[in-house]
Amino acid sequence: MRAHDTLAEFGIREVPADELITGFVGLVLQPDAATIRRSYELAASIMPPASEQALVPGALPHLTLTQCALREAPRERVADFVHHLEQRLLARSIPLRTVMPFAAGFVFWCVEPTSPERQMLQREHEDAITLADGFLDPVANAAVVQGTIRLTNDDPALVGNARRYGYAFVRDRYQPHITLGFDPRAAGLETQEHPHAMTVDGVALAKLGPHGRVEYLISL
Repeated sequence: MRAHDTLAEFGIREVPADELITGFVGLVLQPDAATIRRSYELAASIMPPASEQALVPGALPHLTLTQCALREAPRERVADFVHHLEQRLLARSIPLRTVMPFAAGFVFWCVEPTSPERQMLQREHEDAITLADGFLDPVANAAVVQGTIRLTNDDPALVGNARRYGYAFVRDRYQPHITLGFDPRAAGLETQEHPHAMTVDGVALAKLGPHGRVEYLISL
């Protein structure tokens, strides 16, 4: 199944990019259809009832390489990032394993930490975080910094990351995962093992909403 067909099957929207891109976005890995279905199933079975946010059809399960608030980034520059990342990552198999609570109520399905693919993702992440260089929106990012201060008890490393890169969990704090949802009650969930091989079906620029939910993909 082609990437575009996969998006249509699950009701995931694509919106054409403007020549200058402004907004809170992420460079994300789009999973294959089997992984999307499994992500929805896990979210439905693990997230507490009536969660503040749970992964459902229409939202793309994704593995984020970086996220930040851009201001007037040229479309061509962003498209080059996506193209080069996709050349290296398309059709790669990524082992997912542990479902665990994180921070104040997120639930993550994490990449196997000891796998060679985890190290490969770290290298691609280090490349992807340069997306923000020269185009980080100072006003929007000030809100990101304040949120990081509040949620991390003013952790100096994480706050510094948010100021520099637009996102706290970068470099040595990067933890590749699919987010299954968010709810404060989920903070007490027990860690579970759900091994699965995800295939990278594409690299995309995504418009992100609250708690990192994909609102739509931006077609470049």
